[in-house]
Amino acid sequence: MSDTRPPDGDGTATSDDPTLATQRPVVPADGDVDSSRAQPEPDVAPSGGPALGTTERTSPDVVLAIDIGGTKFAAGLVTARGELIDRARVEVEQDVVPEAHYTSLADMVEGLIERARDQHGAKVRAVGVGAAGPVSRGFETVSPVNIPAWRNFPLRARLQDTTQLPVFGDLDAKALALAEGWLGAAQGHPNFCALTVSTGVGGGVVLDGELLDGATGNAGHIGHIIVEPGGRRCGCGAQGCLEAEASGLAIEAITGRPPTEPTYEIMQRTGRLVGLAAASVCNALDLSIVVVGGSVALGFAATFFHSAQVTLDEYAKLPYSRGARITPSRLADSGPLIGAGAVGWRGLRRSRRGVL
Repeated sequence: MSDTRPPDGDGTATSDDPTLATQRPVVPADGDVDSSRAQPEPDVAPSGGPALGTTERTSPDVVLAIDIGGTKFAAGLVTARGELIDRARVEVEQDVVPEAHYTSLADMVEGLIERARDQHGAKVRAVGVGAAGPVSRGFETVSPVNIPAWRNFPLRARLQDTTQLPVFGDLDAKALALAEGWLGAAQGHPNFCALTVSTGVGGGVVLDGELLDGATGNAGHIGHIIVEPGGRRCGCGAQGCLEAEASGLAIEAITGRPPTEPTYEIMQRTGRLVGLAAASVCNALDLSIVVVGGSVALGFAATFFHSAQVTLDEYAKLPYSRGARITPSRLADSGPLIGAGAVGWRGLRRSRRGVL
């Protein structure tokens, strides 16, 4: 497990922050923290998020946040308050060699570092990455299922070489769990699951305020729960995985239409399958809330979420899981980058304490 409280930095909380009463107190670091004005830190609070309070600084510190998706690379600058002050994106080209993908990413990263300095007067302290999985322990390599050219790609080392900064990474859905626990729909909840339903499907689980890692760092990969036994072949090799049935790529393969042009039936079906997986997770892990983000889920909106909730109600019947709810990400399309920023801030805080 990894401590989920948010990051060290210059963030402060307002006095009406409704979660402060339930979250752990911020631990001062290097003498620069005003603990009387703290918001949940990104090493993460019971709600799974990251943040620290400090006195105001004229030149803000930021983390360079990177989201590695199946169809696009995104990057942004995230303050210790969780503010996304700048962002950029490039499309992932298909059928290119590994180095072409990295060159595209590196050009965007270098441009944002320049903008941090020249336009925002900010100092970039670290790089935080959220990536589609699987990933290796310590985020040494990434193998996003939907980017075939990157198999065991040494992303962490390459980014360190490019930026000359410390690099911290995690699965994209685990990063979203940090963000939602820190600033989003799971604030104040020590036990919850975050799901991304986008090009692929991923998940992150927080139990007792701790983000689950697992033996290799891939815990919470809910996209590979079987929801249609004998169903479509997944990129992982199994049949009927949630990702093979409900992801954006799956929807396009099934319907011949992009997920931005869904039928009512497809929106309902996708919600039903996600609700089925959510019920299994709530029953197994004693959860009462599942936060769902990603372009497919948020794009399908009320139809998707109603169908998912009805299915969850149908299959979560145990005394402790009955009444569990599915709710949209409160951070919308900023969630992945805020999550990647949380990963970076959490990594900085843990490295200060000598925690691996």
